Amino acid sequence: MNELHSIPVVQNKKSYKVISNLSVIAILLIMLAGVMTCSQPVFGAATNETIDAAGRVTVTDVVIEPSVLMTGDVGLITFTVENTGTSNVAITDAQLISKEIVVLNSDVYKSSRTIGAGTKTKFTFTILANQPENIYYPAFYINYKDAGSLRYNVPIRVEEPQLAVSVSGIPQVFTSGVTTRLTLLLGNAKSVNMTGITIVPSGDGIKSNRSSAFIGDLPPHSEKAIPFEITPSKETDLTFNISYTCGMNAHETSYTIAIPLGTDKLAADPLINNIEVTSGSGGNTITGDVSNAGLSDAYGVIVALESAADESGNPNQKYVIGTITSGDFASFEITVPQNLKSVPLVILYKDSSGNQFSKNISIDTNQVNGGFGSVMNGASGGFPGGGSPPSGSSSGQAGGSLPSGRSNPMNPLSGMGSGLNSLPVMEILYGIGILLVIVIIWKIWKRLTNGRKIKISFK
Repeated sequence: MNELHSIPVVQNKKSYKVISNLSVIAILLIMLAGVMTCSQPVFGAATNETIDAAGRVTVTDVVIEPSVLMTGDVGLITFTVENTGTSNVAITDAQLISKEIVVLNSDVYKSSRTIGAGTKTKFTFTILANQPENIYYPAFYINYKDAGSLRYNVPIRVEEPQLAVSVSGIPQVFTSGVTTRLTLLLGNAKSVNMTGITIVPSGDGIKSNRSSAFIGDLPPHSEKAIPFEITPSKETDLTFNISYTCGMNAHETSYTIAIPLGTDKLAADPLINNIEVTSGSGGNTITGDVSNAGLSDAYGVIVALESAADESGNPNQKYVIGTITSGDFASFEITVPQNLKSVPLVILYKDSSGNQFSKNISIDTNQVNGGFGSVMNGASGGFPGGGSPPSGSSSGQAGGSLPSGRSNPMNPLSGMGSGLNSLPVMEILYGIGILLVIVIIWKIWKRLTNGRKIKISFK
């Protein structure tokens, strides 16, 4: 019996050991499950705090430089991010994403960082606006470490580069060696501020009063006028090369006009009329009128003996008139040596731009005294470059008659009261004679009829 009962005892010990091992494993599993169950609330509370802290982060400012970009321009866009909460916020990266605008430094904020509680952080991206004129909306992203991401879209205006250029005061033709005043007009029709504007005129055979002009800034929707004085020596093209900047971007443009040479049809044209020569002890005195037959005013008009035309010449052999407006006249009087049978005179005058012109005239005193020279026009004209003077545009004083008493040869009525040389003497005498004959016939008729009425009847 003892042997029979000893076997179960041994088997029970083995079973007990197995059961004991299983119990230990079960307890460990239960404990592990308990730990996992208890730890879940801890992790959930941390995520809620992270989400709440991330919600305190916002974009407070965006600066785009320049504010409006031109096609092809490079610009900077800076985002200011502020953490208004009381907890630090960890981020993995910050990006600017766009399908149209190229971001040149897209990887600059790929590393993790922390935005401290109550602090501001700036994120700056370099962009290339290589798209046509439009408004684009790139997206700024901040990816948080434990709380998703922040997205902020910003509008970027892109415009085509355009500087409006025009030139005023262009004559139909230019004159070689004669200065013409032109005005270059610059207009900014865009929304971007143009700065550092510099203008350089150029052209083969072109002389300018300034080698360059700097006008500085040109705000949006504004214009500026820049005067230039151009003197050509041959037919050519005049080009204005214009450079300016928009933000950090440099731009260039040019504007070209043709410079044709020819005779200015609007120029002043002085002529000498009504010449009289009077002999005296001190020489021959020449008087006459200078009429402006051109379409522009003549300024600083001087009539002088050719040898006395310069500043050192005899002052008695030159006469200063001043301004003769278009269609007007003025008288002159100079004294020349008696031995001069052919008197070389010169008319000096200027246009509105200050260009000096001269017109040479030769007067034969024998012909004038013999009645053949009542109207003497210029035999030859001397102009800079061999051309005609350009037009001028400025008001001047009226010529009128001077003490010489001569009339305006361009006004038929101005001869009244100017002397016998300017009156139709023979015609007046004929008229007086006819009038006397009529009066005499009327007197005779009245005497013969004794005042009676004569009745004439026809049968």
